[in-house]
Amino acid sequence: MRLYGYRRCSTCREAQKTLEANGAKVEFHDIVEHAPSEETIRFWVKQSQRPISDFINTRGTVYRDKGLKTANLSEDEWIVQLAQEGKLIKRPILVTARDEVLVGYHEGAYRRLALGE
Repeated sequence: MRLYGYRRCSTCREAQKTLEANGAKVEFHDIVEHAPSEETIRFWVKQSQRPISDFINTRGTVYRDKGLKTANLSEDEWIVQLAQEGKLIKRPILVTARDEVLVGYHEGAYRRLALGE
């Protein structure tokens, strides 16, 4: 499993802990040190079948500082923004071995996925 998050984020650490405690092998990718590519973000959106808005960290300082609350950006424009600034990405994002994509941390779902893979 690939877990995309931010090492200093307590929720991301908890997500990794839950996966590993339930037997999953986790490959962690820090989205702040190395923001994912536009191609990777497009893959997440496609695989998850969720709107781009679900991938935007609307509670973060970068979102507020850039004034993005009132921005009327297309999906492509959001993808560019997310690829340029990892802190704009809602975290964590989990990609399973079957290329399922989960946005955010849901302990029960993570536990079930860890036990099932």
